[in-house]
Amino acid sequence: MVSFYSVQIQNDEFHKKIGGGIPKGTLGVIIGESGSGKSIVCQRMVYGLLKNDVTVTYLSTQFTTVDFVKQMSSVGYSVEKEIIAGKLKFFPVYPLISLPRKRQDYVNRLISAKHVFDAEVIIIDSLSSLVKFDINPESAIDLVAFLKRISATGRSVIATAVPGEIDESAMLELETASTFLAECSLKKFGSDVKNMMTIKKYNLAPGQYQKQIAFRVEPKIGLVVEIAAVA
Repeated sequence: MVSFYSVQIQNDEFHKKIGGGIPKGTLGVIIGESGSGKSIVCQRMVYGLLKNDVTVTYLSTQFTTVDFVKQMSSVGYSVEKEIIAGKLKFFPVYPLISLPRKRQDYVNRLISAKHVFDAEVIIIDSLSSLVKFDINPESAIDLVAFLKRISATGRSVIATAVPGEIDESAMLELETASTFLAECSLKKFGSDVKNMMTIKKYNLAPGQYQKQIAFRVEPKIGLVVEIAAVA
C-alpha cells in the first residue's frame, strides 16, 4: 500500500528532493516572506499531485480563479482540464479578504467548510492571511485540532504562512503540530539570488530528502531545482 501521494512529473527532480512525495496524513506548514517562493512550491505540488491522479483542493488568498489558471499556465502547469473534471477544486478567498471591512470569523468559517476538505490533499495559501484578523491562542488550538483531525483520516493539508502576520503563540501552535515544516527564503549565490526551501521537520518522510533545496522559476517550465545548493 502506497503511504504517500506522489508529486513526480517528467524531467523534474523536485519529488526526489522531498523524499518522493507527500506522506498521507501530513500536516504541512511552509513559512516565508512574500516573494520567497511559497506559492510556486505549492503550485508545483498541485501539478504533480494531479498528474498522479490525486484529488486536490486549493484555497487561495492571492488569486481569483481566472488569475490562478493564468498563473499555472504561465509556469507550464496547465490545470484547466483537471478543474473541469473536478479533480482540482479551487476556492478564491481574495475577493472577500480584500474588502475594507475586516472579517472576524474566518477561523470558524474555515473549520465549518467541510466541502473544502474532501479532497485527498488540501492546500491553503496562505493560512496566515486568511485568519489574521481573528486568530488568537484559543482559536489557534481549535484550528490545529481540526486540521489534525483531517490529517488523521489520511488526507494531507499543506498551509503557507507569513511570519509576523499572526501572533507568535498561534504560529508556534501551527509549527509544533506540523509533521512537515519548511521555510522558503531568498539566498544569494555569487551574483545571483535564488529561492531556497529549508526543510526543518519531516515526520514519516517516504524516502531520503534534501534539507536545503535551491530553486528558480522559469516561464513555461515552472520550478527548476538547482543542481548544486550552497549553504
